[in-house]
Amino acid sequence: MLLVVLVAARAAALTVAVWALVSRADCAFVTRTCLGSNLFSYFTIHSAFLLILAVLLTVLFTVSGRPEPGWLTALRALATTYTVVSGAVFGVLIANAEMFGHLFLVPLSSKVIHFVLPVYAVADFLLAPGRHRIRWASTWLATVFPALWAVYTLVRGRMVGWYPYFFLDPSVVGGYHAVGTYALGLSVVILAVAFLTVAATRLPAVPEHAVHRRRRARPAAAGRPAAGPRPGRSTPRGR
Repeated sequence: MLLVVLVAARAAALTVAVWALVSRADCAFVTRTCLGSNLFSYFTIHSAFLLILAVLLTVLFTVSGRPEPGWLTALRALATTYTVVSGAVFGVLIANAEMFGHLFLVPLSSKVIHFVLPVYAVADFLLAPGRHRIRWASTWLATVFPALWAVYTLVRGRMVGWYPYFFLDPSVVGGYHAVGTYALGLSVVILAVAFLTVAATRLPAVPEHAVHRRRRARPAAAGRPAAGPRPGRSTPRGR
């Protein structure tokens, strides 16, 4: 029963996440009101893709009856960290939109990506069975992709004159020194969330055997000896 509920919940989450991404991409592929290259430069979009990949893999492992490997737990942890950070940063921007001088139009698909998916990611990571303990050193791994994304964003932004977030635009915040300050603050937030995610793997979890029933070895048929190596013929001794 738990297996059915778990697979159904994750399948529903996948459906909602894919719908939100497709709806969010309408501006690039349907209404033509935004550039696809700009849309897919948002860290939030990358986080949603990573979460979808992680959930899809967990569904495949669950349905196939195989236990979740350690690398998949690490992938789920990264997806959870990035999704939560994206939602938290967006929430701060929305709450202080007037102070920043920006107007945020938040369609339903964007609300799902920024607020619903983070809540689901945390709930799935904490409540679903099968996760493994992650090493504390894995906390630093969470900074690798954001660092690469930041370099890409700054280089591309200088080339095309567009940045996905205003605090990464040197002409808006007052130069690269201010951009570095914002980046340092976000790095601290990412490390803090990653630390909490790794710490969560040390909390009591639902046992794996509660979902997957262990296969018992079939007893040998009555009257038949247990399988084993066949005795070989004795060879005559040399004369």
